[in-house]
Amino acid sequence: MTVVRPHPAIVGLMVPFLEQLGIGVEQLTQLADLPLKVTAETEAVIISLSVTSPVQISVERVLQMVLYLNPNVRLIFSSELPLQKKQKNLRYLLSRYGRNSSILSVGGTEQSNSCLYIWANDLQDTERRQQLKQLLQCW
Repeated sequence: MTVVRPHPAIVGLMVPFLEQLGIGVEQLTQLADLPLKVTAETEAVIISLSVTSPVQISVERVLQMVLYLNPNVRLIFSSELPLQKKQKNLRYLLSRYGRNSSILSVGGTEQSNSCLYIWANDLQDTERRQQLKQLLQCW
């Protein structure tokens, strides 16, 4: 898995969690490395929806570049805000790139595996972490 638009607050919790599940994680540190990190073999990418990121690029632009490099990559979005606060904009963004607007999340009702949304609380709360683990294993 590749974190293509990291945010320190979330990555600090997410990377150890994913590694505990046996999922290898790479982080993009500069935009120029994107074509090296996202290839046809890349299974999934994590895109932070935070306003700021060490990689100075908008969410939309990074999504556009990722889908150009690998149109079939699985998308994981992360945020410090719950899905309800980001859902409308995220659905709109996904629709602009021809992606099904279904978003799978801890505690969500959607069953599609179009993309996954990870809220910071999913990584902090023990019960939510367990549910997230199950989602990732089935996703």
